[in-house]
Amino acid sequence: MKRNLLSAAALLIAVSAHGGEPAAKAAAKQQSLPAANARTAAPAGNWVPLDNTFPKNIKTGLIEVNTPVTGITTAQDTYDIFAAFDGRVEYLQSDLFDFVTPKTVISRMVSTEMAALLDSSSEEERKQTERRWQEVYKFFDVTPETQGILTNIYVSPKTSVLKGDRLFTVARKVVVIGKNTEPLYSKLSRGLTAEIEYARDPDSKFKTVLTDYVPLKGSPLFSRLWLEVTDIKTGIKIGEQFNGVLTVGRSGGAMLVPRGDILETGGRRFLITEIKTGLETAAELEVLDRTSVYLAPVSPLSEDNDGKTKKIR
Repeated sequence: MKRNLLSAAALLIAVSAHGGEPAAKAAAKQQSLPAANARTAAPAGNWVPLDNTFPKNIKTGLIEVNTPVTGITTAQDTYDIFAAFDGRVEYLQSDLFDFVTPKTVISRMVSTEMAALLDSSSEEERKQTERRWQEVYKFFDVTPETQGILTNIYVSPKTSVLKGDRLFTVARKVVVIGKNTEPLYSKLSRGLTAEIEYARDPDSKFKTVLTDYVPLKGSPLFSRLWLEVTDIKTGIKIGEQFNGVLTVGRSGGAMLVPRGDILETGGRRFLITEIKTGLETAAELEVLDRTSVYLAPVSPLSEDNDGKTKKIR
């Protein structure tokens, strides 16, 4: 029944379009049109028309891309401090993970002879002995070569050491090795910045810069990240978890369309936009310009009414 109604409707349209000519005659006349005219009414090449589409406008607004990251701090570019002579470590003046500079006195040492002299004195006489013999048996200040984080302490106060014994390890760099914890669609680049915080102490914050990255195998939206701490200071612990947010990019006045409206094929991306045309022939048209109107699927991704997009991606 439905097919009969549709056939009758088609016949009525055909008759109206051709001045009351019989449908069969009208169909024959339509088939006699030149091939060039037929091409204008049919899709060209491999083009497949989109069904159930509606027009939308490309919006202009602000887009910010940030991604949460997490990782473990590691010591990089380390060096050791060794005992310069046989003697004893009398005092430790720095703690583990302290930020040290060449002016920082990490510990004080005395020679073996000075240590014996101090041991032979009573507690009351010790200070007098130190003052009396300081010109002969001097205290030696142990200082680092460069600034960094004190990552290892191998001695304790009153520890006897031999020349060449390792006393401390200092890291010139601290790098957080981690990954982004949410899918990231934007491309990464070296030099991006991130602020991180100690997982056990949110008030302990540090600035970092992305020095390298490698996409994870089988998960291209996630990457292994190397974030170097740029403001090394006391309190950054090695081997601990740090969390933060990596700033990927920010663009104002950007043309924005929902991801679902983009067509992807062969590694390339397309948007079906409205065009303004000029001269035309049966086979070609002159394209003068395009507008901000484009065809989009019926159920596009939701977006803010003001055209602003702000995503953690």
